[in-house]
Amino acid sequence: MSAASPSRSTHFIRRMHRRVRTLAALGILTTALLAGLATALPFYHLARSGIEHIYQLSLEAHAESLHHQFRHYQEVTRQLAGRTEIRRQLEEYTRGEISLATVSAYSTPRLADSMAGTSQIAGLLRQGPGHETIARLGQIPPSPEPALASPEGYPCRFHQMPQGKVLIQGCAPILDASGEVIGRDLVLFHADVLQELLSGSYRFGNDTPIRLRNLGSGQELVLDNDSLALNETTLPVLDDGIARVPLAADLGDHGWQLLVEVPTHHFHDEAIRLLAWPALAMLLLALGGTWIISRALHPLLTRVDQQTRQLERSREELLLAASVFRSAQEAIAITDPEHRIIDVNPAFAAHLGYSRQALEDCPITQLLAWQDDSEERLREGRSRLEQEDTWQGDVRYRRANGDTLVALQTISTVRSDSGKLLRYIHIFNDVTEQKAAEEAVRHQALHDKLTGLPNRTQLERHLQRALHQAGSTKGQLAVLFLDLDHFKEVNDTLGHQAGDLLLQSVTQRLKANLRSNDLLARLGGDEFVVAVDPVQDAQDAIRVARKIIDALTTPFTINGTEVTIGVSVGVALYPADGGNADDLLKAADAAMYRAKDAGRNTWRLYDRALDEALSGSASR
Repeated sequence: MSAASPSRSTHFIRRMHRRVRTLAALGILTTALLAGLATALPFYHLARSGIEHIYQLSLEAHAESLHHQFRHYQEVTRQLAGRTEIRRQLEEYTRGEISLATVSAYSTPRLADSMAGTSQIAGLLRQGPGHETIARLGQIPPSPEPALASPEGYPCRFHQMPQGKVLIQGCAPILDASGEVIGRDLVLFHADVLQELLSGSYRFGNDTPIRLRNLGSGQELVLDNDSLALNETTLPVLDDGIARVPLAADLGDHGWQLLVEVPTHHFHDEAIRLLAWPALAMLLLALGGTWIISRALHPLLTRVDQQTRQLERSREELLLAASVFRSAQEAIAITDPEHRIIDVNPAFAAHLGYSRQALEDCPITQLLAWQDDSEERLREGRSRLEQEDTWQGDVRYRRANGDTLVALQTISTVRSDSGKLLRYIHIFNDVTEQKAAEEAVRHQALHDKLTGLPNRTQLERHLQRALHQAGSTKGQLAVLFLDLDHFKEVNDTLGHQAGDLLLQSVTQRLKANLRSNDLLARLGGDEFVVAVDPVQDAQDAIRVARKIIDALTTPFTINGTEVTIGVSVGVALYPADGGNADDLLKAADAAMYRAKDAGRNTWRLYDRALDEALSGSASR
C-alpha cells in the first residue's frame, strides 16, 4: 500500500501540472492567434494588391525595352533602304535604263557588305517596283509578304522558319528623288536579342509563358521554357486548371502587346513571405509569454513532489541504461582510463566473435587491425579525447577469425563531478560493407569500365597534382596522346567484341612498357593518354613514344586471329607547351594528328608555331 500510494499521488500531481500549464498556454496562444488574424488579413490583401502592381510595372518595363528594340530593327531597315548609290541604280532600272540582271549584280554584293556590318541581320530581300527580286541574301522565309513598313516604324511581322527558328521581318520602302516608291527592302532579323529581353522576365516564374501579340495581324510570339514559338492565331495561354491573373502592357500605341497570365499562387506566396516575419515575431511573443507563465508556475507546482520524482527518475534511468546497454544493436564497450575493457554488451562480442569473458580486462588496442597510419591516428584520437572529451571516426578491428571489421566509432569520456576521469564509453556500428561499396563506386567513377584504366576525370586530377609538384620544383613532365591506327578495321572485320579484347590487350602491353610512376589513362574509343613524370628533356618523352610504338606494332592474337595495328603518338611538354592539364592535352592531341598526317605509326612533338600558323590559315 505504501509503495502504491506515492505512485498514484505522483501521477495525480503530474496530471495537475500538465493541465494548469496547458490551459495557460492555450489561453495565451488563442489570444495571440485572434489578434494576429485581425491584423494579418487586411495586411495580406494590401500586400497582394501591391505585389500585383509591381508585377504590372515590371511587365511595362519589359514592354518599353521591346518597344526600343523594335524601333532599332526598323531603323536598321530604313538605313539599308536609303543607301544612295544602290538606290540610284534602282532608279535607273525603274526608268528602263538598265536591266534587272545589271541592277541585281550591282546591288547584291553591296547589300551583302551592309549585312556583314551587323550580326543581328539573318537575311535581306530587295524587291523592285513590281515586287520582282533584286537581291536575295541569307535566310528568307518561303513566302515573305511584300508589305510596307508601318508608319510607326515597327517590324512588319514574324516568321517561323522550317527548322524552328523565329525571324523578325522589318519592311521599308525605297523612294526615288521625287518621293515615289520604286521598291522595298524586307530585312529578316535574328530573334536572339528579343529572346534575351523576354527571358529577362524571370520575375514571372518558369511556369508563366510570355506572349508578344500583334493585335492587327493576330500573330503571337510565345516564350515558354526558354524557347520561342510563333502562333498565327490567338490561342488560350494555358488550360492547366491553375488560377491565373492576366496582365498586359502596350508597346507604345502601335497595336503590340506584351501579355502574361501569372498563377495566383505567385502573389499569394510573396504576400505570405511578407507576413512571415511579423507572424513569427507574434508567435515568438506568444511562446515567450507562455514560457514566462510556465516558469512562474513551475516552482509552486513542482515543490510538492520534487523529491519523489527525483528518486523515480534515478531508478528509471538506471533501469533504462542497463536495458539499452544489453539490448542495443550498436556495439558498446566500457573501458577504464587506461583503455582496458571493463564490460561489453552482447553486440560488441558478436561483431568481433569473442566471448565476453575473453574480452574482460583486455586492452582495447589489442583488438585493432594495425595499419601504417594507425599509430598516428591513435595519438590524434587520444589528444582530442583529452581536449574535447569525445572523438568519432573510422576504426579497423581484427575479428576472432582474422577478418577486418571497419567500424564507425564514437568514444565519450565519463567524468566525476570534480572532473576526474572515470570511464570511456566506446560505441560503434559495423560499416565494413558500406565502406567497400563506397570504394567500389569511387573506383567506378574514376576508371574506365572496359580496361580498368583511369578515365579522363582521374587523368585530370593526376595532371593537376603533377603540374603543381612540377611547378614547385621547376621540373618537367610529358603528356603523350595515343590514337590506335587501323582499330576501326578490326571492329569492322572481327566485331566489337574482338575490338574490346584488343583494347584490353593493348592496355596490358602498354602497362608492361611504362614505369610504375607513369599514368596510363583511356579517354574513350581507341584514345589513350600517358603522363610521363618526371622527364629531363624532350628526348626522354621521345624514347617513351618510340617504345610505345615498338610495343604496339608487334602483332596481337585475338580469338585465334593475328591482328596488326599501329599507333600515332602526339607529345606535349610542360611547361613549354602548356601551363595546365587542358592546354597540354590539346597540344598533345594536335601533335597526334600531325603524326597521323605524317603516315601514322609514328610520333610528333607539339610545334606551337606550326599550330598557330595552321590555325591562322584555317581562320582565313
